[in-house]
Amino acid sequence: MENIKKLLIYFRNSVAFSYAWLVLCVVAVSLATGNNGVQALFLVKLLALCVWGSMSFVFAFFTKIMKSKGFIFDLTVFYILFIPAEVLMFYVMGIFEGVGTPAMWIALGIIIAAFYIASILIDLLVMRRRSAEFTEKLMEYKTHKSAQ
Repeated sequence: MENIKKLLIYFRNSVAFSYAWLVLCVVAVSLATGNNGVQALFLVKLLALCVWGSMSFVFAFFTKIMKSKGFIFDLTVFYILFIPAEVLMFYVMGIFEGVGTPAMWIALGIIIAAFYIASILIDLLVMRRRSAEFTEKLMEYKTHKSAQ
């Protein structure tokens, strides 16, 4: 029961953060483009996108099933779960309608690929080195502690 409670807390927090952030972005874009309003139906669709993204995020990064798999595997599962829903919601929301649609889809693909590659590089170049350093320090501490 405690694990379910933690998952629900992570889910609530991720929905709140992502929805608040996206609503602020929508308002900023509306003001920048001269559009003085945001439709309630658009906000409901945006909430649905945030709920699905949050469920995917919590499943991929916080469940017991995924804990032992490693960051890159978790990230890949998240992308597999979320990107098709994101694309569908962008289509349903009408974000990529109109002139320049192929360019917007290409930009979305490039952004997703760039973030994925950056995540892999960070994991390989920074986090693995830091985890090895942390393990070494932990072993030194255990050796020092057992000697006392």
